[in-house]
Formats: sequence, structure tokens, C-alpha cells
Amino acid sequence: MSIGEYYKRLNLPETASPEEIKKAYRRLRAKYHPDLNKGSESNVEPVFKRIQEAFEVLTGARAPAAHGASATPKESRQAQAPQPQSPRTSERDTNSKPWSSTSDRWQAYRSSEDRPPMRGANRHDKLYVPLDIALNGGHVPSGYQITAPCRQCGGMSARFNAGPCGDCAGQGKSALGARCGSCGGSGRANVDRCGACQNTGSESYWKTDQVAVPAGAWDGQHVTVPDGGFPGANGGAAGNAVLSVVILCGSDIERDGLNLTSELKVDFVTATLGGAFETHLLGRNLRVAIPPNSAQGSVIRLPAHGLSDASGNQGELRLHVVLAMPPSVNHLTDDQRAQLKQMFDAAAQRSKSDGDGDGDGDGDGDAQ
Repeated sequence: MSIGEYYKRLNLPETASPEEIKKAYRRLRAKYHPDLNKGSESNVEPVFKRIQEAFEVLTGARAPAAHGASATPKESRQAQAPQPQSPRTSERDTNSKPWSSTSDRWQAYRSSEDRPPMRGANRHDKLYVPLDIALNGGHVPSGYQITAPCRQCGGMSARFNAGPCGDCAGQGKSALGARCGSCGGSGRANVDRCGACQNTGSESYWKTDQVAVPAGAWDGQHVTVPDGGFPGANGGAAGNAVLSVVILCGSDIERDGLNLTSELKVDFVTATLGGAFETHLLGRNLRVAIPPNSAQGSVIRLPAHGLSDASGNQGELRLHVVLAMPPSVNHLTDDQRAQLKQMFDAAAQRSKSDGDGDGDGDGDGDAQ
């Protein structure tokens, strides 16, 4: 069988690089591996074996089939039985000299990488959610550190990313025609070190996801982010992120269970006469009904405007009235100020005559 036939099995041109061969193999392996096709093993296994054979031939791990027949893995291993070698004493020794052949290099790679894709582990973490987003919904960033295959060398480590031998310019022979001693006649030589991962094959980096939080989220609620977990092995999908909500309140909000308390600044005219009052609070626009004669410190309660829990219960929002001067007070004339004083003096006299005291109290308000 010609070498071109093996490239066709991987849907590659004959000019494909070793990295392109590896990527094509892993993609087809994920599609046709029997372990990933339960119930159809008998259909995909022949295809998978042909893909496996093509990959091993093109990477030097198996000899091409002779006389148009595909060599079995057993025959291939017997044909390429390695000669006895002195034992390698350490990884440093292995890296200090070139591989004896392309087969050795790729056999080492396959021993750790030629496995079915495996899904990554789920990530369990806390998700800190500001109060306004917990009430109204929105997105919250979630960052975490992961360790994944090196993006520069594809997780293979640089010693497996072979390039043309520098001593023989990729010819496999010296100028005198002798076999190159640096690459063993293969024309390929390993790179000494990957600058990104230092030959560990993995790297750590910080990843940030924008997590969607539904309106009415509660403490302890689980939010799942598909593929937000740790990377999978051998090209497998990432796991999920399972995040537990923790609601954060600012210093201007007090929390009592599901109930929330805040201040509401109301000009004294509206507080005296009563009426609708618009404000922006907790990330939403509120139109609050102010009862007449609302004194400093009186409480307006807005049911179902607090936090929620897993059972569907919802607390209330309690607004403590804080009297403020209206902006228009700076534009009163002297006559208007005098009239205003007369009005309040007259009201005070009627209060004494009637024996009424100052009235203030709490009330329920409406909000839109």
C-alpha cells in the first residue's frame, strides 16, 4: 500500500505536518472509537483500526503493509522489535540525546496519549452575587485557575514535537552518505525544550466566565455553567461549573433574612402632603406612594420587594423616611418665606387649641 493511501484515511494531503496528522487522528478517534459508540462497536471498529493503522504508519510507529495488505498490530510489533538497549536512568538522560528512531519517539507519545477522550471534572465553587443582580437578574464574572495541556506544544511536550534535524538538514545522511548519528537516519530531531511549559506538557492560567444569574436568585442556589469546568483529557470536553450563590449586600442596605431595609430621602413637601415619589433603588426604578404627614424615621413597607428563597417565599423592602429639603427652596422669595412661616405658625396654634400631638407612624406603601 502506498503512503498516500494512509494520508487519505486521515483525510489529509501528503504534505501534512506531524502536528496536522496528530490533530486529524484525534478528531477521527473521537468519532470512531468503539468505547464512544456503545451499541455500534461492530460497525465502527473496522474503521477505527484503519485510522489507527494510518496514524501509526505515518508517525513511524508501524511499518507500512506489504503487498497491498494491512499489517496486523502484532505483525507490526514483531517487525519493529527494538534491539536491547541500555536502560535509561532518568528523564534527563532521555532528553540529553536524540531518540534512536521516529518509532521510539511516537511510541513514547502513544503510551500516554493514545487513549479515548475523557470529559473533564466538574468545578464546584461559590458565586458571589451583588444584591441588585440577585433581585433583578444579570451576569456575574467567575474566575478560577485551571491547569490544561500546554497551548504551545499541544500538551505533548516539546520533545515529541520533532523538527528537521539540524546536523543533516533533514536528509538523514551526512555529506559522505553515512547515516546521521544525531537523528538515527530519520531526518527528524526532537526540540530540547518547550519555552511555555518547560517540557511538562501542561500550563496554568486564569480563566474568567460571565455567569448568567436569574432574577430572584437565593443564597445557596446552584447555577450550572456548561463546559465551565476543568479541561478534558485526550481532547475530551470540559466539565461543568456548579456554582453556589452567595448574595452580597452593600453598606447602605440592611438585611434581615429575606427582608431588606434602606433609607428613602423624601422632600418635606411630599412627606407633608403625600403622593407619588420616584426613586432608583436596588438596581430598579421605584414609584413609591408616600402617606401624608410622613415624619422623619417613619417606615414604608413594600411587600414582595425583598429577597426570595428556594420555597418561593419573598420578603419585604422597608424604607425609612429621611426628610430632605426640595431643590426649589433656594428659589423662594422673601414674601413666600414669610407666607410659609405664617402658615406653619397658624397650624401650630390650631394644634395647641385642638390638643393634638405630633403624629407619625408606619404605613404600607405601593410601588410600581
